[in-house]
Amino acid sequence: MASGLVSLSSWRGRVDRRRPYDDRLQLGVDRLSVACARRGLPAPTGVGDFVWEWCARRPMREWPLVFDPDAQVNGELLLIDSSPSEFCQEWVRASRNVVADVHESALVNHVKDVAKALGRPDLYAHWRMLLTGRTVLSAMEMVQQKNRFLDVPSWAVWLDESYEPVPPESTLNGKIAVCRRCRQWMSPDGDGQWTCPSWRCAAYRFGSVPELKPADGAHRLRADLVGYIALPGRPELEFAEGLAARGARVVMYPGFDALDAVATWPDGYAIGVDVKDWRNPFLLARSIKKFPDWSGKHPYAYSKGFIAVPQDRTRGRDGYLRILRKHSSALHDQPHVQVATVEELIQRCPSLGAPGEVTCGP
Repeated sequence: MASGLVSLSSWRGRVDRRRPYDDRLQLGVDRLSVACARRGLPAPTGVGDFVWEWCARRPMREWPLVFDPDAQVNGELLLIDSSPSEFCQEWVRASRNVVADVHESALVNHVKDVAKALGRPDLYAHWRMLLTGRTVLSAMEMVQQKNRFLDVPSWAVWLDESYEPVPPESTLNGKIAVCRRCRQWMSPDGDGQWTCPSWRCAAYRFGSVPELKPADGAHRLRADLVGYIALPGRPELEFAEGLAARGARVVMYPGFDALDAVATWPDGYAIGVDVKDWRNPFLLARSIKKFPDWSGKHPYAYSKGFIAVPQDRTRGRDGYLRILRKHSSALHDQPHVQVATVEELIQRCPSLGAPGEVTCGP
């Protein structure tokens, strides 16, 4: 059901008049109807009723489904303000059978494939970091960024496919807004205010006074890339900068994103880290992958592995790290991989008193 909602919200293809929605959505509604019938409860009357009555108005605790108590579904909704909720999106990311189809776009795979063929894994990392740090580019900045790697013609093509001209409906008085906290582009509402796409910013009211940029000739990152590259990438980049401030040399997305970062200090101490910006620890536990076995003379060799969670994700979530450890088979199979908050891990690392660097290659 969650994957069908996410797919429906981002559908850009030809509309099938007989069934103008994802087949998985229909399958989810059918299975929910069976669960209702078994309990003698009224079932959704169709996809429309399911989307607008069940997903948008009925908390998950009222559904005839059985959840592990650690899933903490309680008052969660699958749809908020006509868009899939963060809870909904995390169910999709945690489901291994649908995550690649929904979240792994053809563009991401293409960038990886070309970078591998060229023997330039740094290109993939540069692309990821650009999309995370610069979601709005002026006309001049777009030209400058496209000219960064003139020896790689595909680079300019990737940027053309990653960014789009700012549409008029996303502007206000000739300006486009960028959130000061998460650096994502914002959307104007009918009251002359700006809305940030980040759930974190909405919850903590960050970026209420946005940075305004001229919209004329500007380009913005595609909305789907904001959702599954730029927003998750902000905590990764901030974490890397935090380690670099303590003297580490931090390589981003080594091994084509086998890890988010490998940080090495001059004395040889090195850690491999995956930063996980998830709201629900139960769903995060289902998505954790095996850490790569990089040791010895491997260019990304590390001595300790960590799953790092932003501290504000654990605030108000009873036993977040305990639930994560309990339900992750990957962590059970890799006892050398530890779990910590981002802030805690940074404080545990050496501090040389001199800055290091954040880079994209060995």
